[in-house]
Amino acid sequence: MTKPKNSFFALIFRQKHIKRWGLMNSMIQENLTEHIAETSILAHALAVIGNKYFGRSYDCGKVAELALFHDAPEVFTGDLPTPVKYFSPKMRESYAEIENNAINDLVSRLPSEMSEIYTDILRPDGDEYKDLCKLVKAADKLSALI
Repeated sequence: MTKPKNSFFALIFRQKHIKRWGLMNSMIQENLTEHIAETSILAHALAVIGNKYFGRSYDCGKVAELALFHDAPEVFTGDLPTPVKYFSPKMRESYAEIENNAINDLVSRLPSEMSEIYTDILRPDGDEYKDLCKLVKAADKLSALI
């Protein structure tokens, strides 16, 4: 079945319907869109701090962009808690495959002219992304702590 080439953004906008922290007794319900906004703001701030106070040369816009889409596969998988994702090496490997399939599905819903751009955002690879992905991961953890 051919997927509609305009459904990528429809799926991305479903993030507001995905509840986070399913296994936790949270005082306030959080959805994925709220989490992504916080993570993006924090990742951007970490990049700015790194540049201004520690002489780094992070691309602040790129790190915010990566953070905006860091949980995009969850439009298919939902928010699987970290202890479940990383319960065992087999579970980690299986979830990585599921996440990879979700990314492939998302990208397949874009016009071919746009798919490479979003593939690089959804599946950042290479040395130029290594430090930026670390900032996004740190921001993700900070968001959970906040």
